[in-house]
Amino acid sequence: MSDRGSRFRSWPAIIALCAAGLALYVIASFAAGLLSGSPVLGAAVAGPVVLGAVAIWRRRTFGAWSSRTVSGQAQEAQFWVFALLGLMMCFLGGQSLAVWLYARYGSPVFDAAQSAQGAVPAALLLFALIVAAPAGEEALIRGLIHPLLRCRWPVLPSALVSSVVFAALHGNLVQVAVALPLGMLLAFVYEHVGRLWPVVVLHALFNLTSVLVPVHLVEAMATPVVFSTALVGAASVLMVLHPARGRGDRDEKTPSPR
Repeated sequence: MSDRGSRFRSWPAIIALCAAGLALYVIASFAAGLLSGSPVLGAAVAGPVVLGAVAIWRRRTFGAWSSRTVSGQAQEAQFWVFALLGLMMCFLGGQSLAVWLYARYGSPVFDAAQSAQGAVPAALLLFALIVAAPAGEEALIRGLIHPLLRCRWPVLPSALVSSVVFAALHGNLVQVAVALPLGMLLAFVYEHVGRLWPVVVLHALFNLTSVLVPVHLVEAMATPVVFSTALVGAASVLMVLHPARGRGDRDEKTPSPR
């Protein structure tokens, strides 16, 4: 981390900045949703707002989106093959687990979210799911919270805590099951690349897949055997992608573009 970013190493500063980012995301989403009467529009507005705020903060603090070089592992095609394989495993495991949980316990909050999505034009829904949500959530979680936690913690606890926050933002157990493994994968990818756009693309691809894959197909796979196997596969990919010891935001000094 650069000298300009060293003042954010203390826990009070880290907690305050994380809380400010979360508050901005929630307030922007709630206010836009309240004014428009549509939570989907709220998400579509909150994403760009948070992205812009985090971009300004990172450029003023570090002079660039990243103060790190890309890892050697991430410069090889094999890394991205494993990242896409992990994305597939996270999708299969998370989605099938989510459907299984929903069938057993239900979720009024998830039902309300689905109803809100069905009440807006398809173009707005696609923009919110594939553009605004990935950009805003990745800016908040991987662009702000995860790097701040890395000032004090190693990779694994930082990835886990930021992923729990990412999952909790979705507000219901069904979507938490989907978001938690995805968050871990995206945190590890971010550790290797130090840039936001690759994790935004992976997140958008994940959301697009959830739109394109028929619900009845996921329901057919919603068994403990399927989601357990897929999540073990995702964990295996995470072991392969785990960053090398000692690599992190605080160890890199030379700013690189975006």
